[in-house]
Amino acid sequence: MNADSGAYAGPWAGVFPAPAPVPSVSLPPRALRRLLGHFPTGVAIVCARDAQGKPQGLTINSFVPISLQPPLVLWNLALHAQSLSTFQRATQFAISVLGAGQEALARRFADPQVRHRFTDVPLLDDGEDAPPRIAGAVVHLTCTRHAQWPVGDHLLLAGRIVDVREEGGAPLLFHRGRFQAGPVETLVEVR
Repeated sequence: MNADSGAYAGPWAGVFPAPAPVPSVSLPPRALRRLLGHFPTGVAIVCARDAQGKPQGLTINSFVPISLQPPLVLWNLALHAQSLSTFQRATQFAISVLGAGQEALARRFADPQVRHRFTDVPLLDDGEDAPPRIAGAVVHLTCTRHAQWPVGDHLLLAGRIVDVREEGGAPLLFHRGRFQAGPVETLVEVR
């Protein structure tokens, strides 16, 4: 295999070779979004501080744990996002998994027209240098930057969890274009 073949050349080359490229399905983005909406997701707000220390944040539902040892999580950000440069440069960020009663915050932090997203938003007091965490969220994860990869029209951001805080309560879910409350029940750990 030569370098021009387009084959995967990462650390797992030869072990997990990339498949030959095939044409993508031909769907308009809106139709694809509708189809993918059948998969319910949690809703979170991810926050960091820009170079001037000003808080930046946005709503995400692309959050996924990717490793337990070390503890790593992954989320993605559109390459056209206003806060892209902040998150590319941030050495740490915080993910606040929203509670069922925080739909208004999810909408506020998802709206690119809202310029001052943090006005009157209750935050946990973590100091001026720490990434902001949204009060009332069911879980908070503070992460250091682990890795970033441009993929398609998004940037994938992996963070190493360095601090956690669990408040409990029903999470906010997003399914088929709607917000809804998740269940509040005692969970039994699967072994």
